[in-house]
Amino acid sequence: MQEAVARAEAGYKGLVIWHEAPFAYGANLKEVAGLIGAGQFDQVENYIAEFQKTTMTLKYAKVPVVAAVQGMALGGGCEFLMHCAKRVIALESRIGLVETAVGLIPAGGGCKEFAIRAWQNAARTMSKDPFEFIQPIFMSIIASRISGSGMEAKSLGFAFDSDPVVFNANELLYIALREARGMADAGYAPKLSPRDIQVAGHAGIAKCELILAGKKEAGMLSEHDCFVARRAATALCGGDIEPGSRVDEQGLLTVELEVFLELVKNQKTQQRIQHLLDTGKPLRN
Repeated sequence: MQEAVARAEAGYKGLVIWHEAPFAYGANLKEVAGLIGAGQFDQVENYIAEFQKTTMTLKYAKVPVVAAVQGMALGGGCEFLMHCAKRVIALESRIGLVETAVGLIPAGGGCKEFAIRAWQNAARTMSKDPFEFIQPIFMSIIASRISGSGMEAKSLGFAFDSDPVVFNANELLYIALREARGMADAGYAPKLSPRDIQVAGHAGIAKCELILAGKKEAGMLSEHDCFVARRAATALCGGDIEPGSRVDEQGLLTVELEVFLELVKNQKTQQRIQHLLDTGKPLRN
């Protein structure tokens, strides 16, 4: 991906990321499990740091990067398309952040992107409180919710209203190329990385914990479900810091990485990863 962006910047108008369905299932869990089994957590850290570097490369490419999405785009695959300048999505596409099902959180910039969007949306309201925009995506992430269509992907926040949804999948790549060329011809330039992001902090985390307490009492979540969900809340709220604190984009990525590494070292998360690899089904432990 990084090489593709470098080549596009050097001699092309734009870049289209396309793969016949499925678009991408996300990170290679087998590879991650192998690193965990060998106790190579420094390699896991490098793995995620490189993933974050790649999504940021997509976001801040000097040419427009368009994702042409068909079929499944899960986990890291979803984070890839979230960082592109535009998305063109086949109607029958299923998109979502599903990491909590294996005891992890989105750490390729997914939580970071939603924290930024919550801040941007809150800035347009009277309260200026980002939590009201964090809550729905928090619920979606802890449920590992996947969109049933390209249209639903927009309502879940994985795509924008301006992203075309294509009814005929055979036209997907053609339309994505047209979008990339059009953006280039209009003088595309990436936005500047935000440096003054207001986060929900520990007040937002506490509100998420209240939601979790009710779900746990109702028997909907296990102890480890709540543990993982609280870590997801930490990433979405910018860390366990004062509400209203202002951070930059790299600070949000650092919180993601720290939380991911904490979870990957957890025995129950390791059991979930191995169970999914062995059976193809999620483990409720």
